[in-house]
Amino acid sequence: MKEPTRVQENKVVMTKLPREEFTRFQKYCEQKKETINAALRRIVMAEVDIPSKEFLSGKNVFLYNQNKDNFTWRIVLDDGSKVDVAKDLSAEYVEQLHDVLSKAVEERNAYVQKAKKESVAVPRKIMRKKR
Repeated sequence: MKEPTRVQENKVVMTKLPREEFTRFQKYCEQKKETINAALRRIVMAEVDIPSKEFLSGKNVFLYNQNKDNFTWRIVLDDGSKVDVAKDLSAEYVEQLHDVLSKAVEERNAYVQKAKKESVAVPRKIMRKKR
């Protein structure tokens, strides 16, 4: 029986990396106990198989740990899943984050001319059609 000719069932995917990035990736693979090809395939398929949405619905939660006197910044998605954004945040860090976020929101509100707390941003093109 004649052996089938090589069928291109698999395709090769390549990329060029600077030496430093390649070295970091090589160390990553060693830590994961994976070959470079296996790690690349896993990473690529994780991106391809799970279509990522640009935005998910959820809310930010800051948890205070009394034993450590610090905070954990967590996102709780509407589906119930939780992701810790950062742990062991000092009170000073959280206060400074609060201050800069408040200033940024104030700047945005002034830009969109928000005068009432319950107001939301309205796309200007909607207003052009109504006027």
